[in-house]
Amino acid sequence: MRVRNRKIFINNFIIKASVGVYEHEKKYKQKIIINVELLISNDSEPKHDNLESTQDYSQFRTCLIDIIQSQHFHLLETLVEKIHSNLMIYSYVIGAKVKITKPDIFNDCEVAYELSNI
Repeated sequence: MRVRNRKIFINNFIIKASVGVYEHEKKYKQKIIINVELLISNDSEPKHDNLESTQDYSQFRTCLIDIIQSQHFHLLETLVEKIHSNLMIYSYVIGAKVKITKPDIFNDCEVAYELSNI
């Protein structure tokens, strides 16, 4: 039997979030960029060419939105951890990599945090 790695990606998802420890970050939402990589079990591979036989990618996007809109996060690390742990709840998700970038925090660079178990 051939070993196959199945992955789902959400790339460059841009959304405004309430995240940060400084007063201006608590007062105003800021742009973040989310990249997600999900390692999916082979037993969930679709047998037919229809949405009902596979994972609907929109469920992962909705998960991200729901978490981001749920509260203010002081630390980027806390937000990344919450997203990662929620994505790992799906029975067919074997591993996940979540990276969030804050592109506008400094005028000379972006900052990011990544958590992965793949």
